[in-house]
Amino acid sequence: MKAEIRVVFLAAAWILGMEANLASAIPVANKQGDYPVPPGGQRGNRQVNWLVVDSDSKGLNCRMAKRFRSISVDGLDAPAELFERNKHNVSQWPVVTTFRRGERLQAVTGNNANQIMIADSQGKPWLPISTDKGNCFVRANSSFIKPIRENPTTLKPLE
Repeated sequence: MKAEIRVVFLAAAWILGMEANLASAIPVANKQGDYPVPPGGQRGNRQVNWLVVDSDSKGLNCRMAKRFRSISVDGLDAPAELFERNKHNVSQWPVVTTFRRGERLQAVTGNNANQIMIADSQGKPWLPISTDKGNCFVRANSSFIKPIRENPTTLKPLE
């Protein structure tokens, strides 16, 4: 009986420890408030659910270059040019839509639990967002968005 209780206790502790580790996988902003772009060719922890925290009364701009509007950022037809580091001046791309403070966003992520982000011509990170108007990019900075804790299996928000 004591052995069974110990096994159940150890299993529960392992599960709780695993959940704590997974919860800590939430992206953390650097000193500049940026959520870092995963190094080239490497995967970042996938974070799907984000909350708009931008205080601008006009909303948070989501931008996309006209030439990339018809593609899915995670699709096979996404041109490699889109992901070239330090190439695009994303802040000058046309605004596709805006999001209000408190609105929840769903990031576009790739297969194999990889986070898709691009670095603009100044090295600033941008996160692709899925909208009813297609994909567009928001600035990946803690002044504008923050990650929402999510279930690592279902990717459903926990908050």
